[in-house]
Amino acid sequence: QYTKAADIYSFGIIMNEFLSEEIPFNDIPHNEFLAIKICKGLRPTISKDIPKLLADLIIKCWDAEIKNRPTTKELYQLL
Repeated sequence: QYTKAADIYSFGIIMNEFLSEEIPFNDIPHNEFLAIKICKGLRPTISKDIPKLLADLIIKCWDAEIKNRPTTKELYQLL
């Protein structure tokens, strides 16, 4: 079922892409096998150039446990 937590995950993906200037999984075919790997925990690489505070936030947005992801209010306050 779709929830706001999916938007938080997507925000983390977009934030990482924006800051790293790299398309996520650009070296892997974007197909059902990638989707399965993502569901099993595969995440994009976070550039070492991204500040730790933002890298930690991105990782939190990608947490497999939905309850561990930040809310939109928390994101607003942190950013």
